[in-house]
Amino acid sequence: MPPSNDALSVPLPPARAVLLSAHPDFRPLRVYAFGATLGLVAGLDFVATILIAMAGVQVQQGLGVAPQDFLWALTAYAAAAVMANLVLVRVAGHLSYRRFTLIALLLFIAGALGCAAADSLPALAAARTVQGLGGGGLFAASRILAQYASRPQERISLFWGFGLANFALVAITPWLAGVLMAAHGWHTMFLLQAGLALPLLPLVAWLYPKVEARPHAPIGKLDWAGVFAFAVGALLLVHALEHLRYLSLAELPVLAAYFCAGAVLLMVVMRRFHRHPDPWLDPRRLASRRYLVGLAFYALFYLVSGSWNFLVPAFLSEGLGFGLQTVGGLLSLGGLVSVLAVIVFHLALPKIMRKRRYIALGYIGLGSAFLLMALAAQPGAGPLAVLPAILLQGAMPALALLQVALMTFVDMPTEDFAHAYAFKSIVREIVNALGTGLAVLQLHHATAAVKLELSAASGGVAEGLLQHTAVTLAAGDMLAWLAGACVLIAALAVAQRTLK
Repeated sequence: MPPSNDALSVPLPPARAVLLSAHPDFRPLRVYAFGATLGLVAGLDFVATILIAMAGVQVQQGLGVAPQDFLWALTAYAAAAVMANLVLVRVAGHLSYRRFTLIALLLFIAGALGCAAADSLPALAAARTVQGLGGGGLFAASRILAQYASRPQERISLFWGFGLANFALVAITPWLAGVLMAAHGWHTMFLLQAGLALPLLPLVAWLYPKVEARPHAPIGKLDWAGVFAFAVGALLLVHALEHLRYLSLAELPVLAAYFCAGAVLLMVVMRRFHRHPDPWLDPRRLASRRYLVGLAFYALFYLVSGSWNFLVPAFLSEGLGFGLQTVGGLLSLGGLVSVLAVIVFHLALPKIMRKRRYIALGYIGLGSAFLLMALAAQPGAGPLAVLPAILLQGAMPALALLQVALMTFVDMPTEDFAHAYAFKSIVREIVNALGTGLAVLQLHHATAAVKLELSAASGGVAEGLLQHTAVTLAAGDMLAWLAGACVLIAALAVAQRTLK
């Protein structure tokens, strides 16, 4: 008996919206949760580098080491992170990005716990190496997986959650770290990092796709010798460059040896990768002019950012005498402005996309923030005096960084994206460590010079007041120089014609 007209007219349930065609089984809520988890995982690497810069003075003093020796704790993480990014594409190809992330999180947690337990510089540097092996590849792995899991028109579904979660995590951690360190010492900064990573393990296991959509490509042998040599070369080169500003005849042979050995290792390994039929990092896929110019702007941003991340907390705590809780709270307010700026950036995307003048505007804003902070660098200044600079700086990465990201990878083929983004992350780790290290040494030596001048001019000033005043004035001079550097970068952004 044929069905009646009434039976035929029964409406079918509406089809469930599919946000990711590569994973049609993902419901919308899971897609947004997946994007947010990607952002949280990616944020751990930023948290590790920002917090060591924020509390670098406290860690250095707690261990009783000189600033130039403390740099090994920075370069150890950077070198390990370089290795992690070099092995990322190949190891994830063998295991999956889900398994790679789970292993990396475990290493990150183990390294952070080792840092918390460290009572000497060698122990801290060793633990930071383990932490860098885990954390160094997390941002690139998250970004690559997001690229593979979505088509261009689908990425907004992932990147709303990715961007908000990433910037929110980076925003809240300085305040949390300041509260913990003020009450229990610098070791708790690393316990916080382990505590942030721990709940991500079940989220990654649950939300990441079990079967990943990625370009089909043959997976070659693991070139461990090349990767290890590249990481050691990066460590030696960065350490030599960090000391270059204060080169003395006594240090010349050692630093020259570091520099030459690092440069030679990097050149040999890049030649090895270039000649390898299936290298871990393929230089031939990185020859795009757009990519190389974008990479240069990335490097400039992270050089400036690395300097800011150390200089401002050191100035606030050592110069103006703010407590760690106050310093962390101020930096977190700047981070919350970054979250709001990301929201505005995404809403305004159709109007500002691929316009180089917005990169320049971002650097003009950064330069203004540095200048405002330099003007506030007066003995006795309070939190309200420095707050405008911190809030303005927090708003600028949306233009100075995200706009570059939009324009650098717009024409990058999917099969080349992993190589390009892994190399971008390598550059970020090296340059960020370089910027932080230069700021550490510059502030130390500039403070000593200003302190000597003040002591000669004023005579019997109390040691504590003399130190605070010297740090404040030295930091103000450094911030003014950085403001000028940002204006020059803005001019370069307008003059160049590649990113447009």
